[in-house]
Amino acid sequence: MSYKIFILKQYLYMQRHNQLLNTIAQILDEIIKETDTLEIEQDQISYFHSIKAPSITLYNYLQRIAKYTHCSEECFVIALIYLDRLQEKHPQLVLNSKCIHRFLLISLVIAIKFQDDDYYKNEYYAKVGGISVREIFVLEQAFLELMDHQLFITEHHYFMYQKKLLEYEEIEMP
Repeated sequence: MSYKIFILKQYLYMQRHNQLLNTIAQILDEIIKETDTLEIEQDQISYFHSIKAPSITLYNYLQRIAKYTHCSEECFVIALIYLDRLQEKHPQLVLNSKCIHRFLLISLVIAIKFQDDDYYKNEYYAKVGGISVREIFVLEQAFLELMDHQLFITEHHYFMYQKKLLEYEEIEMP
């Protein structure tokens, strides 16, 4: 394979990868726009909530995680499925701008550990995500408990989500 073909394939892969991250960020941004208007009760605040929303956009945060974790694209789809499952199991839990980054980071870390063959230690993920090592351990445990440790996703369920993401991309593309 020539060098030009290799570069072209890499470029096309990165375009596709960035589009997936953009689509996921847009979906989550739409949810956050709605939930940020809601008043949160004290009993709805979790370990995942911060005092103020991080300044980094969800898209940039996803790009940062993708860049430094080298995880498969499947992990991003799986993380989104986990977040949806979390909302189904705990409808009182409101994902807003003060907690979405942490939920997203932890759902991705768990997806990476569950899906990919190679993964890093939690210390590394904490650094990538901008939280402390203690926080990542506490948040991972809390997330797993909220999910009742049910992480398996059927092939059918995965491909259904992947298809919906592709459809969303087509609708949102100018």
